[in-house]
Amino acid sequence: MSNAWRTYYCLIKNNLIKQMRSYSFLIVVLLTLFLGYACVPSPSSGYQVFYIGGVRGIYNSAWLGGMVTMMSTLLLWLFAFFMLRSQVSEDQRLKVGQIIASTPISNFRYIFSKVISNYVVLLVIELLLFLAFMGMQLIRGEDYYIHIADYLQPFAFIVMPSLLVLAALTVLFDVMPGLKGVVGNIIFFALWVCCSIVSIATPNSLLDVFGLDIIRSDMVREATLKYAFLSASEEGGSFGYYPVEGTSPTFVWHGVEWSSSLLIYRLAWVGIAVLLILVSSLVFNRFRTKENAKLSHIQVIYEPKNGVAAKPDHSHEYRLSPVEKEKRVRMMRLVRAEICIMLKDCSIWWYLLVLGSMAASLLIPMENVQSWLPVLALWPIAIWSQMGTREKYYFTRELLMSSCSPLNRFFAVWVSGILITLLVFSGALVHFILDGQWAHLTAWLVSVLFVPTLAMALGTLSGTRKMFEVVYMLWWYMGAVNNLPGLNFLGAGTSQSLLYGILTCLLLIVALVGQQIKAGVLGGSAAKGNNSKHYDKGGVS
Repeated sequence: MSNAWRTYYCLIKNNLIKQMRSYSFLIVVLLTLFLGYACVPSPSSGYQVFYIGGVRGIYNSAWLGGMVTMMSTLLLWLFAFFMLRSQVSEDQRLKVGQIIASTPISNFRYIFSKVISNYVVLLVIELLLFLAFMGMQLIRGEDYYIHIADYLQPFAFIVMPSLLVLAALTVLFDVMPGLKGVVGNIIFFALWVCCSIVSIATPNSLLDVFGLDIIRSDMVREATLKYAFLSASEEGGSFGYYPVEGTSPTFVWHGVEWSSSLLIYRLAWVGIAVLLILVSSLVFNRFRTKENAKLSHIQVIYEPKNGVAAKPDHSHEYRLSPVEKEKRVRMMRLVRAEICIMLKDCSIWWYLLVLGSMAASLLIPMENVQSWLPVLALWPIAIWSQMGTREKYYFTRELLMSSCSPLNRFFAVWVSGILITLLVFSGALVHFILDGQWAHLTAWLVSVLFVPTLAMALGTLSGTRKMFEVVYMLWWYMGAVNNLPGLNFLGAGTSQSLLYGILTCLLLIVALVGQQIKAGVLGGSAAKGNNSKHYDKGGVS
């Protein structure tokens, strides 16, 4: 038994160290610290994050403990999922999955170790956020006495069960067939939206995995007792950016009174997390792929040969044809090759969906097109997320740099993404031209340039698909779906199109600079020297 616990300890420690060394962990930590500062505004800041009819609680340990619990479980679910969701796939990509499969470790132990490792990483991020809110309590100075229990109780009863479910989902979406790629990311985003709506709009603690209703309803009830006008207000406690004028009225909130029924509700989610772990261990294929299955059935027969070993024949001379270097780069050939690579993994169903969406864009009446456009903007997300990330994922960076100019390949990928986007959006563009909707046409042409450029910039800077996917889906949900001011990149309007046109140019410059730095062009001679590989001396890429 001690060996099993030692194995778990080593796996958890190694995974935690690996995550802490990654850029994604650093980004999430920085977002966490910013969240701790932004969600505790000063009385003169002129805005509120948690709005109860214009009033707020005193910044004591109970209020800030409840705030950090609600905000973290709501937002950390989204960002941390995309940070941790590829742990099993990463073992397969780095070719260590087959080594793990050959060991006597069981499927359940391997899956359980991955879940617990992700869970520990989530708890570390959550602890940093709680420490940030404790610091903000001292900075704001409305109550200098820190009650550890007021922070610890919501952390133990709400945060820990919720994050355990999230850790189990990160592994389930990584081993379940059909949920590993972009489709799984979209499904999880839809699941996150549904859980958020249930937590905020439905007063049912049993279905509230985030635990928002437990704290929110108690805060609103206490505020209503102090300020009677809130009973007629429709604002029953909502999250967002709410500008306020003057100083907000305050009240003292002493925290949630934890009852046995509330604790049973939270323990139920622990049971659901254990069930998800069991399902993941059952569907885990132990890194078996179709290629491995074919190779396992190949019989290798060794036939002994009599006689001495053959001597090499030096009587023939072999001459290689000279290498012919073209004077100019054929950009169209590069673009055609990039388009083929981007569309290589698309199934016949994807092509049928694109053709159907093009036909629907032409046939839908103009007054209903605006509600159809956000759906259309989701089809190419798997194509966009590849841009700027393939060479790192497939370990082909040095090979590509030796065969093609990095700048030429950059523009080939960028132009290919724009052409595919133009093809998917062509039905709506033709509809706008036929109806003379020039403002909508301009907005869509700008979006045809903006989205691939955003994908190219984020892919080049991060090297992973997940950053673009989470940023784009958030932007798409807040802007294209909910039409928040300034975020709707599909919206018509001269100022809107001009804004996103300028943003497209800035993103293109950022992507170019990032690509040139990675290629060693802007890093100076020292960077070039450090990036050089002496393969004759045993260097590895």
